Amino acid sequence: MEQTNKQPTKEKNEDKRLLKEYLSQYYINRTRKVQLERRLKSIKDEMNTPIGGYNYSPVNYGGTNKVSVGAASFVYRIGEIETRLEKQKKRIEKALLKVMDIIDLLEEDSTERMVLELRFIDCKSWADIGKEIHSSESSLFFYQSKGLERLLTYEQVQQVLAKYKNNLKIF
Repeated sequence: MEQTNKQPTKEKNEDKRLLKEYLSQYYINRTRKVQLERRLKSIKDEMNTPIGGYNYSPVNYGGTNKVSVGAASFVYRIGEIETRLEKQKKRIEKALLKVMDIIDLLEEDSTERMVLELRFIDCKSWADIGKEIHSSESSLFFYQSKGLERLLTYEQVQQVLAKYKNNLKIF
């Protein structure tokens, strides 16, 4: 079920932009997971840092029966981040499957598919993709554009993008 390519250029470019945004969801979710992992590591490092002797006073000024919330807040923050990490891992799995479902519509041996997979699934930079398939960045942009245009000819992709666009309007 292919569509004819009679869309005006402006609408076509908007569809390509939206498709790139849709395909980027795996990369974005992976980046968020890395941020959460760094945050968790930072909190654990902070928790393991010994208390220094800076401004230490041997005189007790009272307040010895007060309980500090410091340690509890560390445990709470760690638990919160670990919960978010688990949710993020599930989002990553779903996003990867969505992206793969779309890219799988392209011919298996096509350069366009290879470029899109390396960019949106393997999350490689344009320089790394160029080295891997021995092409210039301008060629890579051409293949990406051609691949996106090809994907936009599928009714299935149009339906997914329409649903994605409607979800964006909700927020």
